[in-house]
Amino acid sequence: MSRTHATLSDFIAAACTFDPADSLLPFTVDGVLAGWMKRSFGQRLEDWPEYFTVRPRGVGMLGHFETPEHRSAAIAEVVETLAGQGAITGWRSELVTASEGFYTPPLFHIERAASRYFGLTMYSSHLNGLTARNGEPYMWIATRAANRPIDPDKRDNLAAGRIPRGMMPFETLVKESFEEAGMVDELARTAKGAGVVRSKREVEEGLHNEIIFVHDIILPESFIPSNRDGEVASFECLPIAEVMNMLEQQPEVFTVDSAVVALDCLIRRGYFKSDREDYLEIIHAMRP
Repeated sequence: MSRTHATLSDFIAAACTFDPADSLLPFTVDGVLAGWMKRSFGQRLEDWPEYFTVRPRGVGMLGHFETPEHRSAAIAEVVETLAGQGAITGWRSELVTASEGFYTPPLFHIERAASRYFGLTMYSSHLNGLTARNGEPYMWIATRAANRPIDPDKRDNLAAGRIPRGMMPFETLVKESFEEAGMVDELARTAKGAGVVRSKREVEEGLHNEIIFVHDIILPESFIPSNRDGEVASFECLPIAEVMNMLEQQPEVFTVDSAVVALDCLIRRGYFKSDREDYLEIIHAMRP
C-alpha cells in the first residue's frame, strides 16, 4: 500500500520526537537532569559563576543552595537580568515549577517566559470541546488572538493553559475554560480526563518540552463559547470530518500542541482509522 499520509506523520514526528542531546546542553540541578539549553544561552550563564558551572558538555547549578526557594531566588535574579538585556523575551509575570516529575518535589520556580530557554519540562491542560449537530459529531476550535506572543492567529483547542505554580491539572482546566471559553465551573467540571500526550521540539529560544494533560467534554448544542481574557479571537464549531481534513492537509494552521491534542482525541474516538500505515508511528510519537 502506498504511503498517503506523509504530511501528518511528518508533522507529528517533528512535534514530538526531538532528541535534545543532538544539539543542546544538558542542565542539571541537584543531580537531576532539569532541562536543555542552547550553547549560546549557557554561555550567558557564565556571568554568574557563583550560581552555575558552565562546561563544554553541560551546565550545572552549584550545589550550595539548600532549598528550592534559595534556587528560585538565584534564578529569578538571573532571569530578570537577562530579560532586561533582551536575552529573554515574552515576560508573563507567572511562575511555573521545574521538577523531576509533575508529582515530585520542586527543584525551583521560574518565570514562565524563561522555561524554553532552560528547556524545562512544563505541564499544561487542554480541553477538546465536542458536541453534536443534527446527529453528527462536531468539535469546537478556537483561533488565537493576533497579539499573542506565541502562535498568533493559529487554531487552538477550546481551552488550554500552562499549569502554574501550586495548581493541579483539573483545577487549571476549570480556570482556563472560564477565562478562554466563558464556561461556568459546573459545566467545566463535567470534563473527563483522557490521558496525556507530549510535545517536544527545538524552538528559537531552546527547547519546548511539554506534557499535556488531555480532557474531553461533551457540550450541549446550545453552548456558545465566549472569550473573557482576550487570548482568543473567535471560535468555530466544525464537523469532525473537517477537523480531520485540516489536520491531514494543513496541520500547520494549528498550534503544534493543539494539533497533537485534537488528533489524540480523534484517535481515541475512532475517527483516525487503525488501517492506516502510519497509525502506530503517529501514536508512538505522541505518547510520553
